[in-house]
Amino acid sequence: MDLQPFLESFAQLPPKLQQRLATELKIDVAKATPAGAVLIGFSLAQTFGVGETIDYLLGEEHLSVQQMQDELAQGVTPRISTGTACEVLIADMLGCYKNLTRLYRIEEACEAWHVRDILSLPPEKLNDDRLGRALDTIGENPTLMGDILQVLVLKAAERFGIPLKRFYNDTTAIPVWGERQGNDKVQFGHGGLPGLQQLILNLTILAGPSLPVTAVTDPGNVQGGRVFDRTLKAVAKLTQDEFEIIIDRGILTHLNMHLMLSEKRAFFIGPLKEELCRSWVLDALREAGEKAFTPIAYRSKEEARKGQPSHYEALETAYTFKVELNRRRPGEARKKKGERRFIEHTVRAVIYRDNKKEERDAEHRAKNIAKVESELKELQSKLNKRNLCTVEACQGRVQEIFRGLPELRRAYKVTVGTNAHGAVTLTWEKDEEVLQQAALTDGLFVLLTNHPIEAVDANELLTRYRGRNDIEMSYRFLKGALDLNQIFLRKPGRVDAYCYLKVLAMFVLNLAHWFLTKEGQKKMTPQKLQEVLGNTTIVEQRLEPFGIRHFVGTNVTEPIRNLIDLFHLPDPVTIVEAINAAVDYHQVLNQWSQKALRSCC
Repeated sequence: MDLQPFLESFAQLPPKLQQRLATELKIDVAKATPAGAVLIGFSLAQTFGVGETIDYLLGEEHLSVQQMQDELAQGVTPRISTGTACEVLIADMLGCYKNLTRLYRIEEACEAWHVRDILSLPPEKLNDDRLGRALDTIGENPTLMGDILQVLVLKAAERFGIPLKRFYNDTTAIPVWGERQGNDKVQFGHGGLPGLQQLILNLTILAGPSLPVTAVTDPGNVQGGRVFDRTLKAVAKLTQDEFEIIIDRGILTHLNMHLMLSEKRAFFIGPLKEELCRSWVLDALREAGEKAFTPIAYRSKEEARKGQPSHYEALETAYTFKVELNRRRPGEARKKKGERRFIEHTVRAVIYRDNKKEERDAEHRAKNIAKVESELKELQSKLNKRNLCTVEACQGRVQEIFRGLPELRRAYKVTVGTNAHGAVTLTWEKDEEVLQQAALTDGLFVLLTNHPIEAVDANELLTRYRGRNDIEMSYRFLKGALDLNQIFLRKPGRVDAYCYLKVLAMFVLNLAHWFLTKEGQKKMTPQKLQEVLGNTTIVEQRLEPFGIRHFVGTNVTEPIRNLIDLFHLPDPVTIVEAINAAVDYHQVLNQWSQKALRSCC
C-alpha cells in the first residue's frame, strides 16, 4: 500500500493523537478478488450489446454504465433492468468460472467485487429476487431466447463483417444431479450416464468465430432429429443467401433431409446412420466394384503438420429414400389404404474408406471375437453352479457377454437348454459368412449431401464435415470452462434460462477470441482466454480503524490489454488509480481526531 498521502496527513496530527493512532493502526493482508475479471466480462457483454438487446426485445429501458454513474452522482439509485441483471450473471460465468456464484450469494459477491465503484451498479439491487425474476422473464419465453441470439448474431455479422454461410448443428446431454420435482424436461435418456437424469442442449454455431446462433434446452429423452425443423427455420431467417448446415448422424433422418431439400437455399452435409447404411453400402459396393474407389488428398490438420500421406479413398454414388408427407400423429386413427402420401428424393452419397481405420476395425473385431469366445467358454465351465443353475440366468449372462456387440451377436448362434437330466447346457456356432460381410464395411463411412459434385468434390466435402470440430470444441468449452453441468436451480424456466445465459457467455467469449485471433494471437484458444480473464484480479487492502479500502493493483495480461484497446473497455488499472485518488486522507484523519477528542472528554 502506498502510505505517502496518509503519512503526510498523519504528520499534521498532535503528538498525543499520533501516539494513540499508532496503537490502533492496522493494515490488513492484501486480498485478491475477481473484480477485474467481472469488470472485463460485464464490459464485453455490454460492448456486444447483450443486455441492450434483451431489454430492447422486452421493451425495458437499458442504462449504460455512464448513465448509471450519472444517476448515482445525483443521489438516485439506478434501476436494474433484466438485460443488466443477465449481464451480471454472464460476468460471473466468465470471471468466476472456477467457482460459480450461487444466485442467493450474488449480492454479497457484488459487494466483494466493488461493483458500485467499478461499474456503478448498486449491489443491494442485485439480490436473488431480482435475478430470479430476470431468469423467469427469459426462461418462460422460448421465442424471446431465439430472438436474442438472432439479433446478436446479425448485429455482429453487420458490425464486424462476419459471413453467415456455414453452420454446425449438434446436441449434447447435460447430466443433472439432485431432485427436480416439477421439471418434466429432466429425464433419463438413451446413452446417458447410468443413474443420472439429463437435459438435452440443441446448439447451432456459426463456422469461423464459433458464435452460437440457436440454443434450446430439450427434455432428456428427446433426440435432436425430432426438433430439427425449429433449428432450420431459425438458421434460414439469418440470411437471404444460400447457406450450408453440417449435422451429425443422429439428426440426419429422412424427414430432416426432406425439410432441407424443401428449403431451396439450404445445402447440407451429414453422415448416414449405420443402421440405415450397412445393407445399402454392401449393395453399392457390389454394384460399383472395388476399383470404383479413388484416392483423395484429405488429411487432418495433425497429419498435414507432420507431413503424413493421405489414407482416404472415395466412391461417388446416390442414395434414394422416401418420406411420408401426411404422417399419423399421436392419437390419430390409422389411415386407410391409399390415403398415405409419399415423396421420393435422391441425393448424392459419397462412400469413404479410411485405410487406417479399416486396419483398426479388423483388429478391434478380432479382439472382440477372442473376448466373446473366452467368456462363453468360461460361462460353459460354470454352468449348474451357484447362480447359474437355470436357463434364464444363463441367458441373461449371454446377453451381458454380447452387450454393445450387435455385429457379433448376429454372427454367433448361442443355444441355452437342458439335457435329459435337467442340467443346463450351452452351445454356440459361429457364422463366418456374417463376419466376412461385416469386414467388407471396415473403415467405411458415408456422407450425404445435396451439393453438386462440380461445386464441392469428395475431398472438399470431407474437409467441411470434419470442420465439425468447431461445435465439438464448443460443447467441450460449455461443459468445461463455463461448467454447464453446474446448475443450482430447480424451476424449469430458470434452468432453461441459466443454460441459455451460459450460451450467451460463450457468444461473448468466442467473439472476443475471434478478434484476438485476427489481431495475431493465433495460439490463444477460448479456453485459454477464459483462464486469462479469470486471473484478472484486483488486489485490495483495508486500513483500520478507518475502514478505508485501498486498491493495491491489478494484473492485466497482454490479451486482456488488447481487448481493452480493441473495444475501448474500462481499464482496471485506471479505475483503481481513480478510486485511490478519491480518498481524502486529510478529511478522514480530521474526522477521526474529532471523534478521539470527544471520547477523551
